[in-house]
Amino acid sequence: MLLREVTPLSLGIESSDDFTRHNMSVVIPRNTAIPTKKVEGFTTNYDNQIDVSFPVYEGESASTKDNNLLGKFTLYGIPPAPKQAPSIDVTFEIDANGVLHVSAERMDTGRKNSITIASRSGRLNKEEIKRMALEAERHKIKRIKQTKA
Repeated sequence: MLLREVTPLSLGIESSDDFTRHNMSVVIPRNTAIPTKKVEGFTTNYDNQIDVSFPVYEGESASTKDNNLLGKFTLYGIPPAPKQAPSIDVTFEIDANGVLHVSAERMDTGRKNSITIASRSGRLNKEEIKRMALEAERHKIKRIKQTKA
């Protein structure tokens, strides 16, 4: 039998769909085997936006307010452009030691910034992870029941 370590909670960044709701954009889903590396494309929310903040979260809620903030970094030096025009690649990589490396890069300009989050730095404990996972399952069951009704 081969045992592999997995991510106990989903990992992602905050993305807003308007000025009031902040959603969790999952990059690495819960129970993904580690080490792992995933790249997602993101963009700007406003015209002529010259920097983008990337709050990094762990959790199972669709809303970041119910998840755990692990850290935050900003990508500066984005040339002014209409909203959603700039393309930014965000990479989440978890190494064999459980260390999370998150970076954002504009491929056309080479501008890049990143954050490294140690395997236990600011992370939730086992009880909190279990509580979040159970809560996510309850919400999932509730959504399934609502769609069948």
